[in-house]
Amino acid sequence: MSFENQIKEILKARLEGTATEEELAILREWLDRSPQNRELLELLEESAECLPLLGRIYGYDQQRVWGNIRKAARRRRMRTLAVTVRKYAAAAAVAALLAGGGWRVLDRRAERLARQAYIEQVTPGVRGAVLTLSSGESVALEADGPRMLVEQDGTRIEIAGEELAYHREEAEEEIPMTNTVTVPRGKEFSLRLSDGTQVWLNSESSLVFPVRFGDGPREVTVTGEAYFDVAHDASRRFVVHADTVSVSVYGTAFNLSAYADEGTIETTLVRGSVEVRSGHRRAMLQPGQQARVGREGAIFDVRQVAAEDYAAWTRGLFTFNDEPIASICRKLSRWYGVEIVPRGVDADKVRYTGVVKRYETFAEMARLLARTDQIRADVEEGKIVLCIDRDDD
Repeated sequence: MSFENQIKEILKARLEGTATEEELAILREWLDRSPQNRELLELLEESAECLPLLGRIYGYDQQRVWGNIRKAARRRRMRTLAVTVRKYAAAAAVAALLAGGGWRVLDRRAERLARQAYIEQVTPGVRGAVLTLSSGESVALEADGPRMLVEQDGTRIEIAGEELAYHREEAEEEIPMTNTVTVPRGKEFSLRLSDGTQVWLNSESSLVFPVRFGDGPREVTVTGEAYFDVAHDASRRFVVHADTVSVSVYGTAFNLSAYADEGTIETTLVRGSVEVRSGHRRAMLQPGQQARVGREGAIFDVRQVAAEDYAAWTRGLFTFNDEPIASICRKLSRWYGVEIVPRGVDADKVRYTGVVKRYETFAEMARLLARTDQIRADVEEGKIVLCIDRDDD
C-alpha cells in the first residue's frame, strides 16, 4: 500500500474511532511533520460528512500538482517536499468536493492551502542538458558518473557528471562536424570547447559548435542566453551568431541574450572588446557597454550598464535593476520551469530592483517580491500569477 493510501486509511479509522495503537503511532508521527498535517485533520474532524471523500482525497488536480511533484522528484530534491504537497493537495480535495453555504469557510481555507501548496512545490532549476553528436545520437548530460565519448574525428568528449569538455586530438584527416548542447527550461549547463573557450548556457538555450575548430574563424551559433569566456587566439576570431546578430572577438568575456520572446538581442561586455554586427550596422564595445539590437531592425544602440549584473546568473544570482515585472516573469518561468505571468493595474509599468539568490525556492522568491507591498503570488488555472497591488495614493 502506498504511503498516501496508508495515511488515508488511518485517517478514516481515526475519525471512526477504530484506529489501532500502531496506526495511531504512525498518525502522530505524520501529524508532527508539519502544522498543515494537523490542519487537515482538523478539517476532517469538523464534519463526519467528510469521511466518504477520503476515498478520493488524493485525486485532486493530479496533472497540475502530482505532475510537478514527479518532475521535481526526478531532480532528486523532492523527497521531503512530496509529503508536504500531498497533505496540501488532500486539504484542497476536501474543499473542492464540498458544496453548499455551510462549507464556505472550509472552502476558503482549503483553496488557500491548495494555492500555497502549488507555490511551495516549485523548485529552482538544476544542471543538465542534452548533447547531440554529429551522428544524431542524443546523450543526456546529468549527474552521472564520468564518461568518455569519442567523435568520428577522434576528438575526446569528457562527460564528468554535469560538466562537458572537448579534448582535441591530432587527426589524420580533418572531418568537419558539429555538436549541439540543448538546455531545456528549468536547467542550466556549462562546457569547454576544444579551443579552451568556456561557455555557460542558461535555461531554454542551445549552442551549435564545431567539434574542433579549423584554421579559419571559430564560429558558433546560440539561441537563448549564453556567457562566453573566449580563449585568446590572435590568428583566429571567435564569432558568435544569434539570429540577425554576430559578435566577433579574439579573447574576451561577454554575455549574449537572444531569447525569441524578447524584443532585443543584448550583448554585454565584461572585459576585452567585441564588435557587434547586424546587417550593415556595427559597433565596437568597451567593458561595461551593452549593444541592443532589435529583431525588426528598428533598434541598434549602445549604452553604459553594470555589466556584471547581466552575467550574475552564472554566479547563482538574479540581479534586477529597475526591471519590468513582465521581463522578470519571463526569466523566472524559464528557470523554475512553470508559467509565471503578471497581472494587475499597470503591470507592464511596475519595475523591481533587487538581488535574489537563483537557487531559492519559488516560495522564497515570492516572499522577497512581496516585501515591496505591491507584488504577491497566487495561482490561477495552473499558472503562477504575480499580482500587482499598486497603490499610488
